[in-house]
Amino acid sequence: MFPLVRLPCLLVLNLIAVTLASLTAPAAEPTPDPTVASVYAPIAPLIGGMWRGDLPPGPNGTKVEIELKADWAANHQGIRFDGAFVVNGRRSPYTSGMYAWNPVNKHLSFFYTDDDGNLIEGGVTMENGVLVHNFTIAETKGTTSKVQARITFAGPDTFTNEILKWKDEKWEKFVTVRYQRSSP
Repeated sequence: MFPLVRLPCLLVLNLIAVTLASLTAPAAEPTPDPTVASVYAPIAPLIGGMWRGDLPPGPNGTKVEIELKADWAANHQGIRFDGAFVVNGRRSPYTSGMYAWNPVNKHLSFFYTDDDGNLIEGGVTMENGVLVHNFTIAETKGTTSKVQARITFAGPDTFTNEILKWKDEKWEKFVTVRYQRSSP
């Protein structure tokens, strides 16, 4: 009877040893799975450096710029991004979000929050070389609005973002911003 009791104890001790070894072993840096990386290919050009663009002037002709920074998530299973307005050289963060592959719906999804507390959610499709972002803004005042952003790359370090708002049953142009990549 002793050997039968001893066997489960040895198995438990071995299991504890393996678990402890895995907890103390250095973690390997995650590497993107080629199949996962390929689903991010349309937006991967956004990764790296700092993107900057000029917005239409603010009140009293104030110069307003916009910045965007995008990087892989730590686990390489998404792309996170942050945006900021720059007014008279002063940065004001306004967006933080993430792109992620939806394996059930088989499309790129994204969501972010803005500095007003609104939640923005949508999906990304590629149409004739243009990244089309269709999204809904869930506004803190309890309403929603529909917006579309159309990103067109003009080389590795330039893109144009045309933003349209859904109004009176049609898309109306809101603003177009040309971004240039610079070092961080």
